[in-house]
Amino acid sequence: MLRTKDRLLVLLSLVIVLIPAWGALAADALPDVVVFYREGCNDCRQMDAVLDDLHELYPGIVVAHIEEQAAGAADLMWSLSTKYGIFPSKFPVIFVGDQGIVGSGRDKELLLRSTVRNCVFNDCPSPLSVINEKPFPWITL
Repeated sequence: MLRTKDRLLVLLSLVIVLIPAWGALAADALPDVVVFYREGCNDCRQMDAVLDDLHELYPGIVVAHIEEQAAGAADLMWSLSTKYGIFPSKFPVIFVGDQGIVGSGRDKELLLRSTVRNCVFNDCPSPLSVINEKPFPWITL
């Protein structure tokens, strides 16, 4: 468990450092999967097990875990949720490829597995890259 917590802290630090400068970074420096979780959440543990399995299959994927109470986490989660068209009503909230996944369950596990597999073979952009996109380009002159 300590290994997972250490990994979470490193990835959280990475995301926090990248947030102000992600527009200047190359797309491959950003995480492939962004997971917002709540401490002690059983659904979060269930989906983490799926992500661990996927990481064993595809060691190149980068997963950023962000605890809901971390500074800036709520703003980032709501920004991504708006871009992905989902309502984060429970945890975990997972963003990968063009999918936003809320909660857990067999259907969510299968969607996560297929989306990660698709992104491994088709090179999906990082979920954080959608933050730089302007939602209505015709408004900015």
